Amino acid sequence: MWLNIVSAAIKDLFSGNISEFLSYDSLVFGDLEYLFHKHFQRLSDSEKQVMPWLANQMKAVEISKKPALLELSPSEFLKAVESLRRRLLIEKVENGDRTIFTLQPAIAEYIKTHIL
Repeated sequence: MWLNIVSAAIKDLFSGNISEFLSYDSLVFGDLEYLFHKHFQRLSDSEKQVMPWLANQMKAVEISKKPALLELSPSEFLKAVESLRRRLLIEKVENGDRTIFTLQPAIAEYIKTHIL
């Protein structure tokens, strides 16, 4: 659905010119922004803490230890990460023998712009 929204915007606003679309700083707009807002509002309090933390990370991170700045128990943290994975809001990346997690760029942009 997200791809359909973005492709429609590229066609409507940029006459199909992907280079012009990518020249804009923000990747989140219009209907896509509304969808992200709807999804974010449905998250639990613990999930709402994890998403901004992930959005602020410069690269994918390990979750073997709960970040000290989050006011969640280790169990709450892992439950939130697991739930966000099921909702396809965070991505798991296999990196050799490590598993790291990150947000999709458009979701991270939305959180940085509208939530933080």
